Amino acid sequence: MAKRYFAERGLEYVDHDVSKDREALRDMVTSTGQYGVPVIRVGDRAMVGWDKNEFERMLSS
Repeated sequence: MAKRYFAERGLEYVDHDVSKDREALRDMVTSTGQYGVPVIRVGDRAMVGWDKNEFERMLSS
């Protein structure tokens, strides 16, 4: 759902496959304390899972 949202709005993003990229997995767990995906980062903030309203709040701040 997040990828579709980004595509519909022309938002660029970087996709890391943590099942194949151990460094990305380590970074994700270190920064969030979670193993759940997706992890969506905006600046220095991170959201685990997808919540459109929370994402829009993150973008506006």
